[in-house]
Amino acid sequence: MKKALFSATLILLALVIAAYGMRDKQLMVDKPGPEVFDKITPSAATEIAMAEELAATRLAYHKQLEKIKSFYEQSGNQLKIEWVERELKSLDSIPRYRYVLQAEVAGDNLRAKDSIPKADILYKEALEIYNHTDLIFPIPMLVKHEDIALQHPTMYVSKKRLQLALNKCNDLIRDYPTSDKIDDAAYLAGEIHEYYGDYSIAVLYYKRAFEWNSETPYPARYMVARILDYKLSERGQALQLYREALDKESNYNINPDQIRQRIAELAPEPNSSVDIK
Repeated sequence: MKKALFSATLILLALVIAAYGMRDKQLMVDKPGPEVFDKITPSAATEIAMAEELAATRLAYHKQLEKIKSFYEQSGNQLKIEWVERELKSLDSIPRYRYVLQAEVAGDNLRAKDSIPKADILYKEALEIYNHTDLIFPIPMLVKHEDIALQHPTMYVSKKRLQLALNKCNDLIRDYPTSDKIDDAAYLAGEIHEYYGDYSIAVLYYKRAFEWNSETPYPARYMVARILDYKLSERGQALQLYREALDKESNYNINPDQIRQRIAELAPEPNSSVDIK
């Protein structure tokens, strides 16, 4: 009797192991079908919709963290308040790209030509915010100058205000694509992205400034050349734009002699087959 019971137990155990093995194999072989992932058609409209959904999700996540923080503050749970604050801090410190760039959506065929009062106001507001992004705090710093210790306040740049200025630039380009201020807005957006360290995006906006207005009153070609040269190591393109800047932007606040020197440093020797990289 005991022998039969033992044999039955072994058979049952073998069947269970086989069943689990078949289940694991099935999970490994099966691929997720359309019921798991929506089919996505690569298009500009799809990208815009997905980017907007992502932005809304980010905002909802941030609001939910603030909500649970308020709950723990009311209940007096200091440990969990610290957890939420750490998560909020890490959330604020990571880069959050818009993915859909207004300069990219607009393309290079826009022309800055029309005087539009509403667009003028938007640009004026953006510029005003941008020019007041420096925040001075009354925290003294000891600075040595010619053996004299001087008291100086600490200065920070408000990234929130920079983002507000950037938003207004993008709004202007989106809502008033024929305005004579689109090149101004593009140049200002380029400066902001350069400050953030988003050099490829800065290049795109700077390029739009002179693509939308070949006589733009900014050294946009020079700014592109400088980033390509020193930040992105695209020195062949930089050389071409340095030359264009020297030809078309010499009246702006740039040093022609410095540009000529850099051109001489980048230009290959005559009869040289070495490409600039």
